[in-house]
Amino acid sequence: MPVKTVPVIAAAGIVLGFVWHCWLTDYVVDDAFITFRYARNLARGLGLVFNPGDYVEGYTNFLWTSILGGVAWLLPGSDLLPVAQGLGILFGVATLVAVTRFSWSIRGGRSGAGLIAPTFLALQSPFVAWSSGGLETMLFAFLVFAATVAYVRAVATDSGFVRPSVLFALAVLTRPDGFVFFAAASLHLLTGELRARRIGWQRLLAWTLPFAAIFLPYMAWRWWYYGYLLPNTFYAKVDGGLAQHLRGARYAAQFLIHAGAPMLALSLGLRLMRCRPLWVRVFALQIAAQLAYVFYVGGDGLAFYRFFVPVLPFAAVTGQEGALAIWRRLDVGWRTSRARRATFGAAAVLAVALLYGARASMPVYAFPAAYRWFEPQSELSFPHPGAARYLWFDNYFVDRLATAARWLNAHAAPGSLVAATPAGAIGYYMDLPLIDMLGLTDARIARAPLPTAGQGRAGHERADGRYVLSRRPDYILLGNVAVLPRPLVDADFPAKLTLAAEHQIWRDPTFHRDYVRETVRLADHGLFQYFTFYRRRDNHTWSVPSPSS
Repeated sequence: MPVKTVPVIAAAGIVLGFVWHCWLTDYVVDDAFITFRYARNLARGLGLVFNPGDYVEGYTNFLWTSILGGVAWLLPGSDLLPVAQGLGILFGVATLVAVTRFSWSIRGGRSGAGLIAPTFLALQSPFVAWSSGGLETMLFAFLVFAATVAYVRAVATDSGFVRPSVLFALAVLTRPDGFVFFAAASLHLLTGELRARRIGWQRLLAWTLPFAAIFLPYMAWRWWYYGYLLPNTFYAKVDGGLAQHLRGARYAAQFLIHAGAPMLALSLGLRLMRCRPLWVRVFALQIAAQLAYVFYVGGDGLAFYRFFVPVLPFAAVTGQEGALAIWRRLDVGWRTSRARRATFGAAAVLAVALLYGARASMPVYAFPAAYRWFEPQSELSFPHPGAARYLWFDNYFVDRLATAARWLNAHAAPGSLVAATPAGAIGYYMDLPLIDMLGLTDARIARAPLPTAGQGRAGHERADGRYVLSRRPDYILLGNVAVLPRPLVDADFPAKLTLAAEHQIWRDPTFHRDYVRETVRLADHGLFQYFTFYRRRDNHTWSVPSPSS
């Protein structure tokens, strides 16, 4: 076998290992189903809306939603979850390939040392979990990395600025915070021009015009279609203030503790370089820009540190090169037994650094009993001992909401208005109009006053219970949609309410005057035996009898 073929086979093995890691982890998040409902409505000709006729931008992934909408149009009635998971893993593989190619390019050829970076990504729990999560995260990470690498090459060769400009524009269409990465690259380009005491107008035009040609028409359309400069989700999640920024700092610190610390430590080895290459400065700037953004918005309320996934490829390459720089400085070789021990010790340190990132996924799969925890709202433990597919609470949560949604879709009268938190699977698996009590898809709730911004879970703080009740929904689903192994009575609900929106409704006398509790039996055994919810007293539009507990 040719020596040059070995690294290629090893790289293919890393990709297969990554896909296997994704299959083992199989993480799913409820927020993805908000996107799925928008995509389904788009395919049905209803427009990019959550509720027909209500033009609210409750998604932050236009390009991803459009792609899924195209799939839903081509394959009517198809379940978009496996489609989104397959595409997410595909873009994860594309990112691994892009990182490997860049790593080999700076190494000067196909080398085993250049596979450290993709190995780190293939093992990294956040990178793997968000490949199967259902959201746009991996498409976004791929576009950001590809755009940044194209920018580095354009600056190095002083040509080809159109390509990175277009890629950054596509990244912004995938997630609005892609503008953070474009702005960081633009700052780098402009400061370079100023340091050189010249302004290359042709270069700057090649950089800005392609981006503007894509971004400005998109923004004009958004303004015309939805009427706001920013997505509704931004207004729902971000309120400013010190508490929010401190929450962002805690989010970053927790990411370092649970995933990113080893590669960050190895990245410090780059300081040993006498002359740091252009890509090092650009990658560092991109990481810093995203860190500042996370501080500003207050982090994220979802698991596996989603907001840091787009910079993991940068961290992987800088960590790899930092580790190799440290190794070159040590220069111990194999001359003596002491040198050999040092070599094995360094290899062990690198192995620990690589495996550290997998500690949130692979050990949980291998030793579920050691990581089991009790979730009080559902009164169940996760990983669930009786259902192997529920390695994560979020997967169980999605199925719980989907069970309620399917029952309502089958038994509630067409057009019945439902109020619930959250709005993902409960919205996707039914066709009824839905009030998202967290405000992600509701413009009124998204702009409700939030005096305690930053003190709760990111993205789960908004509430306007009085407004929800004023719309007189036919059904209000509390306790984060109570589909449980046992029926609930009124006295159970105060302990089941976890969100401000639910607490506001429960404290309102109007709710207890106008709504009555209902419990329906769904199955004779299993995790989803009973569905308990509240029905408006004057609503008698059941299509089948509904026995009360």
